[in-house]
Amino acid sequence: MFKAVVSTQSTGEGIQRLLQAEQRANAKVAEAKKKKQKRLKEAKEEAKKEIQAFKNKMDFDFQEKMAKSQGYGEDYSAQIDKQSEADSKKLDASLAANEDKVVAWLIDLVSDIKPEVHQNYATVGFA
Repeated sequence: MFKAVVSTQSTGEGIQRLLQAEQRANAKVAEAKKKKQKRLKEAKEEAKKEIQAFKNKMDFDFQEKMAKSQGYGEDYSAQIDKQSEADSKKLDASLAANEDKVVAWLIDLVSDIKPEVHQNYATVGFA
């Protein structure tokens, strides 16, 4: 009968050890779940920050391109001013070089009158 008591005692002790091991395992699993949840939450926050930074950058780039394309940017305005100045100088140089020729050509056209019958008048048969 002593054997039966010893084996029951060791069985009870074994069951107790198994229960303690199960409790420790459950605690570790619960801790792992908490850590996983915490990592997921941190990952979500980091992803939100990255998305917001990307969105801000794209919005800034878009606004910059829109400003340049619509003529509101400083670079665009400076470029337009420079181009206008260069075109104005070209026109002034062309005027200075060709003014006398154009005036003489216009005077020749105005003063050289050649009387002719208009083509519509001639086709009707009045001429």
